[in-house]
Formats: sequence, C-alpha cells, structure tokens
Amino acid sequence: MINKYPSLFELIRAALGNKAAEATDFLDLFTEDAVLDYPFAPVGTPEQLIGKANIAAHATRLAPLLEFGHFTLESVYPLADAVIFEATCQGQGSETGLPYNQKYICVLHLRNGKIARYQDYWNPLILTSALGGQEAMAKACAR
Repeated sequence: MINKYPSLFELIRAALGNKAAEATDFLDLFTEDAVLDYPFAPVGTPEQLIGKANIAAHATRLAPLLEFGHFTLESVYPLADAVIFEATCQGQGSETGLPYNQKYICVLHLRNGKIARYQDYWNPLILTSALGGQEAMAKACAR
C-alpha cells in the first residue's frame, strides 16, 4: 500500500479511513482539547501543543517555512481507538531551497472520529538542515 497525497490533510484522512469523522480541513480533524506531541522536537520548537487553538497557531507559524511536493502513505496499522501510520514527504525549505525529505511514524488516538492525541515521530535534523541550521531554525520558528 503506497499512495501519494498533495497535502498532510489528505494523507491523514487516508490513514484514518473509515475511522475519521467528516472534516473539511486539517484542523477539523482534531478535538478542541487535542494534544500534539513532538517527542523529538529540536531545541527552539515546542515538544507539545495542547488545544486546537495552539495547534492552529503553530501550523500558521510553520506553514511558510516549508514547501511540500507530495506526501506518501507507506503503511497503516489500525487499532481499536487509534491509527498508526508510516509516511514520507518531499519538500524544501522555503527560504533556503534545501531539501526537506522526511520520514514519519505517527500515532493518532481518536475520540468520536477526531484526533484527541497526535504523536509525531520524525527526524529533527532534517528540519534543522532544511531551514539552514539551528540558529536559522530558531529564528524562523520564533516569528
């Protein structure tokens, strides 16, 4: 099972399959009190975001930093109240043009078809490199 998607929203919808409630955009996938964990967050970036409003603010801050080509759903492991999936993406730093080709393992815990907890495991060195190094990344994420 390998499928390509033009956005993170469409990738996650595909990974959730029939477990997902109706959603019109990325933020609509989450419960109001959702928790987003980045266990390997680089210095200067958040390790955890609590609440849909904080997730939205973070997504708005990060969106201009990276340009994505496509997302590839490599495999999906559905559980009773969760979905684990493996994915990759192709992209680049918006200001640097340096590659952001990332591999992810994500664990999504669901409540009523919405994501209540999202654990996002990825390589922080790839982000740091794409944004031009640790100092450039910290500045970009602080904007």
